[in-house]
Amino acid sequence: MKDPRYSRKAAKFRKFFIVSAIGMSFSTSMLDVGGIFMTSYLVYLGVAAPQIGFLAALPNLTNIIQVFSILVYRKFRSRKKVLIALRALKYLFLYFIIAVPRLVTGEMQFGVIAACFFFGHMFRALSGSGDLDWNNMFVPPEIKGRHFSKRNLIGNASYIIISLTLGRILDFYDKSYMIYLAILGVTFIFVFVELIMYSAIDDCTEGLEGENPQSFAKMVRMPMKNGPYRAFILFSLAWMFARSLATPYYTYYSKTVLALDYTYIAILGSSIAILKIFMAGVWGGTGDKKGWRRILAFSGYAFAAANMTWAFINPDTVFLYPLAIISTGIFMIGANITIFNLNFELSPEEDRMLYFGFRAAAIGIFSFIAPNLAGWMVGLITPVDIRLLGFSINGYQMVFMLSALLQIVAVRQFVVYLKRKKLGERHL
Repeated sequence: MKDPRYSRKAAKFRKFFIVSAIGMSFSTSMLDVGGIFMTSYLVYLGVAAPQIGFLAALPNLTNIIQVFSILVYRKFRSRKKVLIALRALKYLFLYFIIAVPRLVTGEMQFGVIAACFFFGHMFRALSGSGDLDWNNMFVPPEIKGRHFSKRNLIGNASYIIISLTLGRILDFYDKSYMIYLAILGVTFIFVFVELIMYSAIDDCTEGLEGENPQSFAKMVRMPMKNGPYRAFILFSLAWMFARSLATPYYTYYSKTVLALDYTYIAILGSSIAILKIFMAGVWGGTGDKKGWRRILAFSGYAFAAANMTWAFINPDTVFLYPLAIISTGIFMIGANITIFNLNFELSPEEDRMLYFGFRAAAIGIFSFIAPNLAGWMVGLITPVDIRLLGFSINGYQMVFMLSALLQIVAVRQFVVYLKRKKLGERHL
């Protein structure tokens, strides 16, 4: 019997998943706290840096719920219905944030915004890796790296368009509530694009027929008893903790400390997104041929080194900003694609959603702690005059440096493990 992943229908569904990624990319880029739009909107509302860090950490906290996503999919025996319902609820809460200033004022306003973020991302987390797992059902193994790289490529292309447009609008027009409302209203179209694409794809219940684990303890033990995946989880915890220390503060630092225009930030961001479009296929194809361990060893170290550049950027050395943005973007796409594919490679197919859910939940705890810890560190260090190699170092720069150092340690330990166990090698 012919493998259904090689059928014409599967090829058509792969295209639908890629189109859905366009819709998701547009809406997600608008609602991400570290992005241009949401950072600008929160600053407009008078939200302080520690509060922005808290909001940025909330999605990571809700990832704890993802460990239960397999229970929901198995209960309803449908990836399609569950995913569409949970994504709709996610967008309902997240888009409601734009209405909060008209309904609530004073100190309660931030609390309601935080609640919207929490519940929106709770439904996102509960949907888990359902779309990726569903998409994977229609992808032959020999083109997996290229297919998911293409999905990533489409997301970056969407980012280029929205970043350039937003940067120009937010710099050109006076900041007003109606501007933010209009911008977010337009992107709501792409929510429908994502959901319509999902509705056009055949449901797939493979892997949902089994019984749910009897207890939460068993759900934890299953992935932790698997040696390679346990090592991958430990690496993921260290890697995401390190990244989450700095990521929420890059755009805020660029605007408030470096005093850069949104247009300039957007142009550089879009330029690197163009490079990502070309690099995504290169990283994905090379990983399929050479193995993901080698790609991680190169892109992981290079990405950490690029992040280290941020530690030396201040108003006097702002000329380093383009170098940091370009180098970080090039190597980030390689590291992200590698980690994504290792997640599939090191997890057993029959319990993959359970493994993915547990990993996301574990990461969520550490990634929630990191931005809040970073915010506390910035407040503690900022009043102190620190100099390193002739450079004046502020609190944000110390956080960026610590983030990069921890990334280097995480990559080294995991690459050594993969080499010793002969994992992440190329497929013959």
